[in-house]
Amino acid sequence: MRLGLSCGALRGENEMRAAKGQEPPVVGISINVDSGRPGVQNILEDYVEAVYNARCTPFVVPLPGIELRGSYQSLASRAVSRLDGLLLSGGDDVDARLYDDENMPFNGAFSEERDLFEIELCRCAVRQRKPILGICRGVQVLNVAMGGSLFQDIERQNAEKTVLMHSQRAPGYSCVHEIECAVESQIGRALSDSGESPEISVSGDGLRMSVRVNSFHHQAVRCVAPGFKASAYAPDGIIEAIEPTDYRDGVPHPFTIGVQWHPERLRRHYRSAERLFAQFAEACTDNVPERLPLRELR
Repeated sequence: MRLGLSCGALRGENEMRAAKGQEPPVVGISINVDSGRPGVQNILEDYVEAVYNARCTPFVVPLPGIELRGSYQSLASRAVSRLDGLLLSGGDDVDARLYDDENMPFNGAFSEERDLFEIELCRCAVRQRKPILGICRGVQVLNVAMGGSLFQDIERQNAEKTVLMHSQRAPGYSCVHEIECAVESQIGRALSDSGESPEISVSGDGLRMSVRVNSFHHQAVRCVAPGFKASAYAPDGIIEAIEPTDYRDGVPHPFTIGVQWHPERLRRHYRSAERLFAQFAEACTDNVPERLPLRELR
């Protein structure tokens, strides 16, 4: 069953554009705040390598200092206007007050500044119709930015049922549970490949697919934001991906996906993870404005 173009074909299209002198798309990556070392911001190389591998140029978006908090919206808008896509990276928990809840004892470390600035980045990307890929914390920030809420702790707030292990102790390239989605959903099309993908199985009627993923979170989407839908679930019912329900003017770019797992840690081993980044890169490439190649600016 042919589910989509191969990763190689998508990269080939990007390379053809490069040969014609078009610059590769610039993907902004939100930065992490080191809660153990005040003033230190960092980014895991897996995100940077995944963007480079997808034939894009990564641009790490630094977090402005607290004294600039009143300018977060304008600073975020300026940054996003220079990007062709936005990758919301993983990290600490999210301040529950941002979705009208109280922080419970089981809510972990969070950075109010990072939360506020990333929410502005996300909203600016939606307004400017830039592709968005949210990973782990990133899907949570996307959901909160658009008006949704979170479980502050999956196990404690789902005590009435048995939940899977969502905070694995196995290496990041190991898959610990499956997610299920519709083949024709945005996430289904993004993960699918025309080649053999042993981590993917398709239902007999061809309508549903299961994908094995890793898991490093204790928070998750609770109420999905207006204008979005849950598009993938774990077997225990935890939401594993969200995407928009509509793509008219004033709503998100057609490639706006948040996933709860970490595809950047899986892409060297699983085609579906590499395919997700290739599809994101393709959307960012289509979003590149007409710019002079760098060699013409020298």
